[in-house]
Amino acid sequence: MLEIRVIMNSPVEEILAFKCCHMLDLNLELHLKNTGPVPVSVPSSCELVNDQERLRIDYLYPQGGYSIQPGEIVAFYCSLDDAIFDRFRAIVFRDGAGREHTASLKSAGGPQSGSGAKPADRAP
Repeated sequence: MLEIRVIMNSPVEEILAFKCCHMLDLNLELHLKNTGPVPVSVPSSCELVNDQERLRIDYLYPQGGYSIQPGEIVAFYCSLDDAIFDRFRAIVFRDGAGREHTASLKSAGGPQSGSGAKPADRAP
């Protein structure tokens, strides 16, 4: 099972620019923690969902597939407009076995049943 932490308007762009990459506008930070007893494989893509639509985001950084070991945390980053973020209620990662791992994007939403997910944080 994955616990997903979403941080909108993260300061990660400044950190990556200072350290190495000079990647601009990375304001969305995603942390995936494997809370289960076996490794979970995930691609560097996800979907934002609401009652009417699903928006696939396949430009997460770093690119590639990842095997998250039990207890391990993997972080992804991307650029996403606030107006787009605000349209959606949840984020979904699909693992290598086809299972969906969901987290609420609304602070008032709280964890969704069985997901181990936390609501999104907004950085100042």
